Amino acid sequence: MENFKTLDSSILSLIILVFIYYNARNRLERVFTSNRIFLGLVQANIFLILSDIGARVFDGLSGIHFLLLNKIFNLLLFVVEPVTGTLWVLYVCYQIKHNEKCIERLKYVLATLFMINGVMSIASLHTGWFFYVNSSNVYSRGNLYLLHIIYCYILLIYSMCYVYKHRRMIEKRYYYSMLVFILPITLGATIQIIFYGWALAWTGMMVSLLIIYFNIQDASLDTDYLTGVYNRRQLDKYLKIKIKNSTETKTFSALLIDLDGFKKINDTFGHDIGDEAIKDAAQIIKKSLRRDDFVARYGGDEFFVLLDSSDQNILEAAVARLKRNLDEFNQDSKKVYKLSFAIGYAVYDYKLMMKPDDFFKYIDTLMYSNKR
Repeated sequence: MENFKTLDSSILSLIILVFIYYNARNRLERVFTSNRIFLGLVQANIFLILSDIGARVFDGLSGIHFLLLNKIFNLLLFVVEPVTGTLWVLYVCYQIKHNEKCIERLKYVLATLFMINGVMSIASLHTGWFFYVNSSNVYSRGNLYLLHIIYCYILLIYSMCYVYKHRRMIEKRYYYSMLVFILPITLGATIQIIFYGWALAWTGMMVSLLIIYFNIQDASLDTDYLTGVYNRRQLDKYLKIKIKNSTETKTFSALLIDLDGFKKINDTFGHDIGDEAIKDAAQIIKKSLRRDDFVARYGGDEFFVLLDSSDQNILEAAVARLKRNLDEFNQDSKKVYKLSFAIGYAVYDYKLMMKPDDFFKYIDTLMYSNKR
C-alpha cells in the first residue's frame, strides 16, 4: 500500500482548494485578468489532485479496465502538470505589468512548450519516455521523467527571477508572497521525487495558493488594481472608523490630491500612458508619506490620504514633502509628460461633527480652490 502513504494529505489539499475556489469565485471580480488566472490555477490543481488520486487508486489492481484507467490518469497528470507553472508565469507577469500585451507575447512561447510536453506525454504510452505501466498494472517512471520535471521547475524558477527583477514595481506586501510562492511547491515536489510513492507536491501547491489567496487575491478586494493603494470601498470604511473614534483631543488629517491635467495626458498620449501617469502619481504620494499613513484612489485621477495626526504642522510638512517629491520627479523623469497636483487638505474638526460625505465635500472644495 505504498501509494496510499500520503493519500490523506492529497484529500485534505483537495478539500482546501475546493473551498478556496468557491470562496474566490463568489468574491472576486472575474472581469479582471489576474482573478481569472488565479481561478484557473486553483482549478488546474484540483484536477491534478483528482488525477493523482485516480492513478494511485487503480495502480496495481488486476483487470484490463483498471490498467486502462491507470494509464489514462497518469497521462492526464503528465499533460496537465505544467499548467500550474504556465499560469503562474502569466499571473506574475500581469500582476507586475497590469498589461495584457505582456502576457499575449508569453502565451506563444508557453503554448509551444506545453504542446511539446503534451506530445511527449502521449507518446510515453508507447515509448515509456515519461512513464510506463507494465502488464501487472504497476506505474513506473520513464527514462526522460526528469526532463518533464526540469521543464516544470524552469517555469517556476523563471517566475521567481521575473519577480525579483521587477521588485521595484511591486508592493512590498505582494512582493514577498510572489517570491516565496515556489518554495512550498518545490519542497513538496523534491520530497516526492526523492521518496518514491509520496505525494507532497499537491500539499505544497495548496500551501502556495493559500499564500497568494490571502496575501494578494483577498487583499485585492480592498485595493486598486492599477496602483496598489486602497480603493474607494476601503476608504469609505476607514474614514467612518476614524470619525467614529475621534475625540476633542485626538482627530486626524486628510488630503485630497487631484492629478491636474490628466485628461490632456490621456488625450495626447493614450490610455496606456495615462495609466502610467496614475501609477507614477501613486508612487510619489506614497514616497511622501509615512509607512502607516492611509492612501486610497478616490476616483479616476484623485487620491485621498488620511494621516493619523491632528497636528497642522505635521500635515503641512507632508504637503511640502509631496510638492518637493513631485518637483524632483518632473526634473529627473524622462517621461513624455510632467505631473501636476492640486491639493486640498485639512485637520478634521471634531466640534463640527461632520459626517464622511460632508468631510469629503469640504476637502473637495479646498482642493478646487487650490486648483483655481
